[in-house]
Amino acid sequence: MMSKKYIGLALLLIVTLLGESLPAGARALSSNDRIRIQCARLKMGILAEMVNVKKTTEEKKFQLDAQCTGGKVRTIQAPAWLNEELARIEKNKVVFVQDEGATYSEADLWRQAFSNIYSYLDLADKSLDPNQPIVLSQLSREFMKYRLRLMLAIDRLNKDFVRGKEYVVMKDSFDGRARAMLSTMEMINSEIYSTVESFSSPISQRENKYRQAVSAVVVLSNGLFREFLAKEPIPVYPPDPKIYKTTRADNAFSLFLTLLGAALAGFAVYLLLDNKRETILQMLEDYRAKSVIWAEDFNRQFITIDVKYIVMGTIAFFAILGLIFGLMVGGFGGVFLFLLFLFIGGFVSVRMPMAVLDTLRKSRGKKVNAQLMDALILLSNSLRSGMDIVQGFELVSRDLRPPIADEFGLVVKNYQLGTPFEKALDGMTERVESRMLSYIIKAIIIQRQVGGNLTVIFSRLVENIREESKLEEKLQAMTAQQKIQSIVVSIMPFVMMIVMFIFNPSQMISFYTSPVGIFVFVFCIIWIGIGMKVLQKMGEVRV
Repeated sequence: MMSKKYIGLALLLIVTLLGESLPAGARALSSNDRIRIQCARLKMGILAEMVNVKKTTEEKKFQLDAQCTGGKVRTIQAPAWLNEELARIEKNKVVFVQDEGATYSEADLWRQAFSNIYSYLDLADKSLDPNQPIVLSQLSREFMKYRLRLMLAIDRLNKDFVRGKEYVVMKDSFDGRARAMLSTMEMINSEIYSTVESFSSPISQRENKYRQAVSAVVVLSNGLFREFLAKEPIPVYPPDPKIYKTTRADNAFSLFLTLLGAALAGFAVYLLLDNKRETILQMLEDYRAKSVIWAEDFNRQFITIDVKYIVMGTIAFFAILGLIFGLMVGGFGGVFLFLLFLFIGGFVSVRMPMAVLDTLRKSRGKKVNAQLMDALILLSNSLRSGMDIVQGFELVSRDLRPPIADEFGLVVKNYQLGTPFEKALDGMTERVESRMLSYIIKAIIIQRQVGGNLTVIFSRLVENIREESKLEEKLQAMTAQQKIQSIVVSIMPFVMMIVMFIFNPSQMISFYTSPVGIFVFVFCIIWIGIGMKVLQKMGEVRV
């Protein structure tokens, strides 16, 4: 039993080795197919020598065998346009290869492309020679090497570049023939990859796939040869200048229609606003009342500012932004974009004063919180020395710095002008957004109403403030990651956009000045803002 098992394993190993050394599919083509491969290889060799700038025109005469032309030897000579074209593309230094220390011109890249196709066909022809043993893995590696080299040459030929003030498009070479030739070479490159894939196919399908892939490369190579030697280049039909010629009468009529359309649009807006006159007047009156309240609130923050400057400044900012983007887009899209930014600016400007006021309140509240412990210690010491609470407030207003000195001084002034001390303290609570300050004021009011030892209360509040400060520092350390994430989320898209602008400025400018690019930009800004808000909420901890 053991001997049969070993015999079976040995037979399996022999079959495997035979399949590896003599692969199915490597010699699946017939003798006629092999002649077609040799003819295609000869044509690719001719093309490679055609674009060799080191050879003269007299040296560029080649013979096509009778078996490649259908029974008659054919002489192939370089076209008349080729010398001038070769001199031009030889000046186009396209790429510098650091490892090789060489700079390749466009002519060199075309020769590399033809040479790689030639090498592939030569290897395919050798794989069909029954006198030469081949190994499947080695054959696959060689085919893949030629494919990668061809793909690299095609990619370099497809790239445009700027030389001085000239924009060079290599696809326009050979009087426009290069466009069709590059497309054909891309298909050849795809079929070379199909050749490599055929080796990993099932044994029953391997021969057929190998034959199809090699035959496709042969057909495409013949087509590439015909495209290069075509007598007529790609036709170019320049536009007739008369089509775009306009007269003064045409320009005047166009301007008249534009002005008429603008007047009709303005009249339509006027009619719409006239129908809503009462509603608009009521809204303006309400907004004026809000402006008075906002002005008083700014004064309570010790800031004198006219609300209309905030509103008009916001509208002007969005109008300038809309004008810039509108000029970039141009046409009706530019006008629509300007009006859209103007509408957004009007919508934001109505809410901007309240947003600015809230920001100032929060900033002032944080500054007051930072000075609150010193104020409590000073109040406690003044009470211990025999002063009353009003004198303690005066001491704080003299010895400490703003903003807490301004707030305590305002309470004292209101009290001296006849306002009850408790009401003056309530006014400070409305002005300053501070939770600990509101606790202190409530403690003072309750003590004045029911009695109590303020010194002890202030001592406990000082301890509470110290503990809360430690807790806030700990929370800031714990939520630092969310804050950094929000900063990264907001900055990284713009950093990547700047990097892309550096590497490809022309394409990025053309995209972001188009309507689609502007829409994508605005859409991304909105979602970046939403992401920042979500991360900010995740990092908030309420105690």
